[in-house]
Amino acid sequence: MSDSEEQVELLLVNANQALNFLRKILDDLAYKRDGFILSSQDKILLSQEKYKRNKAVLVNIGKLLKKKEYPLPQKLLHHLARNLRSRISAITEEAITLDKLR
Repeated sequence: MSDSEEQVELLLVNANQALNFLRKILDDLAYKRDGFILSSQDKILLSQEKYKRNKAVLVNIGKLLKKKEYPLPQKLLHHLARNLRSRISAITEEAITLDKLR
């Protein structure tokens, strides 16, 4: 396994951890939903949709890494790493924003 593949796998683990943190916040907010104003409820629903999309992408990247029959091209690994970094950043920002609602 190349350094790039290891980096992508570590980023995938980090992205999943960030997504799990977001899921925990969304679950906490779901219990408190009755006390929120409508705009906050819309933010929560939008975040839940983003969560589902991000989870699907991470699952597909994980499948790609596990089912490969040959080494992945460096350019693809570079783009996957860049994509995962931006997803981690976006997920973390979303979690911080929602955490303020708790």
